Amino acid sequence: PRIVEGELRYNLVGPALVGIIHKKPKDGGISAVGGTGSVYTFYGPDEPKFSNLTTNFLTKDIDKVMPSLGLGDQPLPLWWTTDFILASPVGTPVEEEKWIVGEFNCSCV
Repeated sequence: PRIVEGELRYNLVGPALVGIIHKKPKDGGISAVGGTGSVYTFYGPDEPKFSNLTTNFLTKDIDKVMPSLGLGDQPLPLWWTTDFILASPVGTPVEEEKWIVGEFNCSCV
């Protein structure tokens, strides 16, 4: 499992990506929850390193989120996050990488 390499948290306001956080577990761990020794690295929404995932999510997948949750008649949350875990084997070319959603988070304001 590649979770030991960390996960990417996409921070969104409605359909707009506003930031990316790479959350890497402490060596030997699998959880990147704050306070566990995990390392957080912050990126802007246009980070080239993640452009393939970002483009695919924002242009192909985002419109499927609410319907896949049985909430097709509802708008995207105002403030929400999606955590992605890399699922491709090591050595997969970036343009062929597959990412899975580990969780969605939604906050009310």
